[in-house]
Amino acid sequence: EDAMFSEFVWEEIDGREKINRPFIYQAYDDNGDQRFFAILMRAIEKDSIVPFSATEGGDRFTTPITIDDVNSVLKGSLDTIMVQNADNPNIYDTSVVYNTKLAPLPDSIYTFRLKEQYIFDNKTSRMYCRIIGIAPIANIVINNKVERKTLFWLYYPDLRPVLAKYEVYNPKNISNRITWEELFESRYFNGSIVKSTFDNYNDLMLSALYKDPIRRLQEGEKIRQRICRNQQWKDPKIYESQ
Repeated sequence: EDAMFSEFVWEEIDGREKINRPFIYQAYDDNGDQRFFAILMRAIEKDSIVPFSATEGGDRFTTPITIDDVNSVLKGSLDTIMVQNADNPNIYDTSVVYNTKLAPLPDSIYTFRLKEQYIFDNKTSRMYCRIIGIAPIANIVINNKVERKTLFWLYYPDLRPVLAKYEVYNPKNISNRITWEELFESRYFNGSIVKSTFDNYNDLMLSALYKDPIRRLQEGEKIRQRICRNQQWKDPKIYESQ
């Protein structure tokens, strides 16, 4: 009831950017692989974090899936092939196998999509950003063309206690690390906005509205600046100082 303004925003974190390099930090310690995708997989396997289907319900978190479903996505897609019968070479049997050509490689998972909600609290006169979900995105090469595939969604409030147990690599000071939970809550990352609920009647991504990638980045930055202006306009302290 204190929310004077609310908007959902989707943004993507590219681990290849310098500030986002901890997301693809390739090292092993007592907790295993330190890449962020590996941490998400351990959260599903060991901490019973429920993944949700990326195709049915998606970021609405309506269709939970099992760890076997996640592993099958990582193996590729099911395909049928003809296999020669061991007893009779003249007979070919139909066999169902995984097409590994459609399986994402671990190094190709360096993009992570966040679903966030910006809320202006009228009681505290502050703009809050709540992270609602996280989804890893894999790049798969099909017919010499790179296809992006969302693997699954994880509900961030359930995942947050797990992220608080894992530390993030600090290239500036190896003895002073923060946890993944602190990284997300303090927003020590850079993301590009790819979708917003504001004035988006058809619920389309910016990639569907603008084919030029430079234009998409510009429109995403406009969305971010508009949210900041909304905060300044609704904050009486900022308004009076101006």
